[in-house]
Parts: sequence; C-alpha cells; structure tokens
Amino acid sequence: MADFVPEDPSGQYGISVLPCVLGALISVALIRSGLLAFFFLIPLGVVAASYNRRTAWAAALAAVGINLVISLGLSVIAGFDFGVFALDIFYFALMIAVFVWTLAPPASGPDFLRIRTAYRLVIASAAGALMFLGIAYVSEQNNSGFTAMLRSQAEMLSSLYIASAGTDAVQQSYLEQQLTPDKIMAVMNFVALRGGALVSSMMMFYINRRLACSFAVLIRHIPPKPGLRDFHAPAQLIWVLSFSILGVLLAQVLKSSILGIAAWNMLIICAMVYLAQGGGIVQYYIARRNFSHFMRLMFNVLIILLIFSPGINALALGAVILLGIAENWAPLRTPKPNGPPSTPAA
Repeated sequence: MADFVPEDPSGQYGISVLPCVLGALISVALIRSGLLAFFFLIPLGVVAASYNRRTAWAAALAAVGINLVISLGLSVIAGFDFGVFALDIFYFALMIAVFVWTLAPPASGPDFLRIRTAYRLVIASAAGALMFLGIAYVSEQNNSGFTAMLRSQAEMLSSLYIASAGTDAVQQSYLEQQLTPDKIMAVMNFVALRGGALVSSMMMFYINRRLACSFAVLIRHIPPKPGLRDFHAPAQLIWVLSFSILGVLLAQVLKSSILGIAAWNMLIICAMVYLAQGGGIVQYYIARRNFSHFMRLMFNVLIILLIFSPGINALALGAVILLGIAENWAPLRTPKPNGPPSTPAA
C-alpha cells in the first residue's frame, strides 16, 4: 500500500488553508453526528490524498483543536463531568494522529516513523484498540455513560434474540436464562480482548482510507494509488501465523488467559494482513478490466456492504484470507520484485 501524499513538484509544501479548515470541520461534525461517526476520518483522508503533508497535519491539528473547544464548552455550559470529555478528547486526537500518520508519514526523521504502510496500519490499529479497551475499563470502574451505552446495547441484543423465539414458550424461557445482558457483556468483553477491538479499529482505518482515496479521485481527479493491488505480505508472516495458531491451542490446554489474549491478537493481525493480500489479488484482477473511477468507487462500496452483511461476510472474508495465504505457494499475480514467493522451508 502506497502513501497517500501526492508529490509537490514546486517543493514548497505550503498549507492549503481552505481544505484544511473544511476537512477539520467536517471531521468534527461527523464524530458528533452519531450515525455517521464511523466515517469521521474520511475528510482528513481526502485532504491527505489531495494535498501535501503539511496540509494533512494542519487539518489534523485543526480538527483536534476544534473538538477540544467544543468539548470544553459542553462541559462548562451543560455542567458535565470533564473527565468523561477528557477521554473523548484524547481518543479523537489519538485516532486522528495515527490515521494521518498511516497516510502522510513525515518525509524525514527517524526511520521508525517511515516504516511500511501495512506496518503503520497495524500499529495504528493496535493503538486504537488499546485506547478503546482503556476507555472501556476506566468507564466500567467509574460506572460512566460509556458503560451504560454498552449495557443498553447488550439489553437490545438480548431482547432481539428473545423476541426471535416467537411464541415458543420453552425456547423463550431458555433464551431469557442464557442471553442475559450480563452474559452478553461478558462475551463482548471476551471477544474484544481477543482481537475484536483490534479488528474493529483496523477495519475502521482501512474503510476510511479506501473511501477517502476514492473521493479524492472523484473530487480532485487525483491519480489513484496502487493500493492493495501491489501489496504482498512479508514472507516470514506465515511462520508468525503458524506460531499464533499454536499459541491459541496451547492457551486452551494450559487455561492461560494472558497467553490466549496475546495469541488471538497475533492471529488476528496475521489474518488481517493476509486479508489485505487476498484483497490485493481481487483488486489485481478487477484492475485488469477498464472500469471507470465511478465503477471502482461502487466496487469499494460493495465490499464495505459485504463486510457489514452478517453471515455472508464471514464466508467471504474467510475465502479472501485463504486466497491471501495461498499466494505463499502459488504466484497468483505477477512475480514479486523481491524474489520468489514466500514459501516456508520444507
């Protein structure tokens, strides 16, 4: 995956003020919209894809500043506890910072800030997941509104599943005993610690990134970046995947929660990287056909709808992951520039 930032032939790298301000305002509006909050990173991604590093980071700082002012104002005017808003402010700032870093890493500076895009995406996703889990933990200890929101979601899921039993009194009684809000929250916590939070964070970054790139192509007529089409997973990742599966099995035998959490998160990282490789294979064959920019945007939207379609998504994503793993042994695209396929030694 290539960086988003376009080259600036003038070498001036000046800040485009209007796009910077508009991107920041739209981002803050989206994060506070409720329904569309998931897409709050898209405006900043469009700015990063359409302009330069300085404009991208200026838009990020402006968004953080605007959100800070709004949060302070609400905490003073409405008399809310500022501690709750502090978590919101820090989460917003962290997510924007790591997202813009994945798109527009510094042109100079320490090498670790300019690592491969896929690695930046993994690190950013891990940071977002840790931040989410930290907020959940602090909120649970303080019994804040965030915990109440999670409980309301659990109660809604419980009522939906119980209602699905219809008029069957026996099944309804069984579901009422097994699918209590407390048990659902325990399952949510279990899944979140074992890769659920990491997957959510990574999918949010990737979807916002892809849509931002598509909108930049349509609005600003920016040449599309190679994206996943030329992405290849590191050759050694197949061994990490193997050891993470072994770690999951070993954690079950030893009944070790810490080992299980670590192994599951490592397994999820490997699966997501191979999902990216499998997606690259799909995009490679799509790119061989002469589709318009609009049709490519529709493909991206279709993929996102597929991801959020229960049942179908698990089968489709599993197939794409297996496709990505298969490329370790079968060159499904053009040969890699660095040598032969990443085949583990026999």
